[in-house]
Amino acid sequence: MQRTINHTGRRKIESREIQIHLHEKQGGRLAFDVDFSLDTRSLPSTAAIYIEAYRNNTLQRFFFGSVGHIDKPDDLSLDQLDLSGPVLFRVRIVDESERVGRLIASADRLKASGDIDEDSRASLFTVRKRPLGEVTWKVEFETGGKPELCINDKIPAAIEQLKNNVLFQSLIFPAALREVLSYICHADLEEDEIYQEWIRFAEHLAPDRPVDGNSDLIEKLNWIDEVVESFCKQFELSSTLSHRMEEGDD
Repeated sequence: MQRTINHTGRRKIESREIQIHLHEKQGGRLAFDVDFSLDTRSLPSTAAIYIEAYRNNTLQRFFFGSVGHIDKPDDLSLDQLDLSGPVLFRVRIVDESERVGRLIASADRLKASGDIDEDSRASLFTVRKRPLGEVTWKVEFETGGKPELCINDKIPAAIEQLKNNVLFQSLIFPAALREVLSYICHADLEEDEIYQEWIRFAEHLAPDRPVDGNSDLIEKLNWIDEVVESFCKQFELSSTLSHRMEEGDD
């Protein structure tokens, strides 16, 4: 039976206290491991440790014993998750000495090291190949870091195509830029540290960004249009694409 948890008065677990690693087990199953360096000075030795792995609406919870006696489960396979994108982790330390468990320390949106997928880092995106069914590409935001531009792994040499193929670049990059900026504006993330670099990049392309308190959604969308138009103009995407296609017809 799952306990009710009181969330008041908890402390934040720093990323240096929990190091999570992904690896592939025999048979191709994805699993994880954890290295603990917990600062236990303010934590009861009997408090329970839980780690949750999650992706979209799927979640797996693992019990790691107590602060005073960490006991790793024998099987840390992630066999109940949607693995079509990045897996994130939560850590919960719960004082269960009373009838209602009290959450006394936590960490959210932790990203594992040792991701086995090939990746290529652009200045603003992390680019990855993912199994996307019949979807050619998508932007992932719940990544624990910067947004991920995911390209369908069915596409041959997908990462190289994105780096070097002007058809890919001209059809994907402007739309992905628009999607990220729309997400930032709609979710009110302009002050989020992860997205401030995106805002600076966009303001370089279109300096007159509407101020939140004095602007409505239409003004923000018009500004995003200006950013995308300036981006395409800077890299001459339409002209370059037309020229390359004309060369292919010769």
